[in-house]
Amino acid sequence: MNKLASTAIALVIGAASFATSVSAEIIGVYLRNGEEFILVRTTDDGQLYCTRVGDGFEMCDGITERDDGSWSGESMKHPDMPSFMIFSGKVVFSETEMSLEGCTAGNALCEAETWPVQ
Repeated sequence: MNKLASTAIALVIGAASFATSVSAEIIGVYLRNGEEFILVRTTDDGQLYCTRVGDGFEMCDGITERDDGSWSGESMKHPDMPSFMIFSGKVVFSETEMSLEGCTAGNALCEAETWPVQ
């Protein structure tokens, strides 16, 4: 097992305290910008959370699954934007990565990122 995989596993175990319900299903750990580990999980009530492991910053904040298998919601946040900005967004998973896209300010400001699974 390489050092990055070992680190990711340790982070997943340590990030369990970020769970928003007693029982959470971990979908995976993803790497944002080549340096930030993001723990992605669902809760018993069917909501998706994407939490930056280093500081607990929540990006997806309880978005819900759609019939097409994507996830969407109106309360996503971007860690590089002011905390008052809320994004309307969508998350899509593949076997190797997670893609996010979100817009705010009446779709005037949009951002998309793709994070590889670790």
